Amino acid sequence: MRHYYFPILHNGETQADDVGELFRSAELAIQYGARVARDIASDPDCDHDAGTIVLVVDGSGAEVARHRVEEQPNDGGQPSSGREEGPAA
Repeated sequence: MRHYYFPILHNGETQADDVGELFRSAELAIQYGARVARDIASDPDCDHDAGTIVLVVDGSGAEVARHRVEEQPNDGGQPSSGREEGPAA
């Protein structure tokens, strides 16, 4: 099991994740990060224009993925995860 962290970038500020979670693989951590982004997006008070991003960072501090918080579709379909793989450019 490896440790992964999920800091959130919102309105130009970083909300650190000092606790993190343990996952068997990076892919499971990435899926969890997508779920966090969807949960934030489902909040009625969420500002979808704020450019909020959930990062997935491994225990060594390397960015594994990032997920944009996006407005959920109203058609009952599956929303895009907003996933952007790899480290920030």
